[in-house]
Amino acid sequence: MATLKERRRTDKERQKRWRLRQREKGKKQISAMLSLKAQIILNREKRRTHSTTSDVIERAVLQLAEAPKDAKPQEPA
Repeated sequence: MATLKERRRTDKERQKRWRLRQREKGKKQISAMLSLKAQIILNREKRRTHSTTSDVIERAVLQLAEAPKDAKPQEPA
């Protein structure tokens, strides 16, 4: 059985490999602060689509580019 210290080391190595693979795919890590309402919507969409947080956010951002140019942006609640 791995000790806690060994487990943390292997977890960090796994995360490092995952981040490297994502960068190789052209992705970049970002951070954001969301309102409670946005978090609820994000979590609902993740459950509905069985997607990751990254996938849901990426789809939402890409849909912004497809929106009609004359559409007025909605004000946050």
